[in-house]
Amino acid sequence: MEYIYESPDKGKTIYRREIGKPHNNRKLIKKDDNMTMTSLYDYLGHAAGSELGQQVATAARKAGVKHEIREIKNPKYSGPVMLYPRAFLDLYFKNGLTEGTNGKQLLKG
Repeated sequence: MEYIYESPDKGKTIYRREIGKPHNNRKLIKKDDNMTMTSLYDYLGHAAGSELGQQVATAARKAGVKHEIREIKNPKYSGPVMLYPRAFLDLYFKNGLTEGTNGKQLLKG
């Protein structure tokens, strides 16, 4: 089953529902490490690059995954950074949620 994670109050409560099911079928779940919002840089341990960033953003949009934006400023990059639920990134990189990209499964690391 594939799920959509929703947090109407930005992390205080988190709901999970199956894709294609109405909102009244969602279930309250506890916040855990898998729901931590994470950047691609923090998840991969290196810069992802704009091409991979676009692929992940497209997959998240198609799956209905909520994201957040953080502004950062450091010597190498200044600007917005997308944050995704760690559970989504685990699915994307470990289970090959790469439909419509290049057909290769992306692996963490």
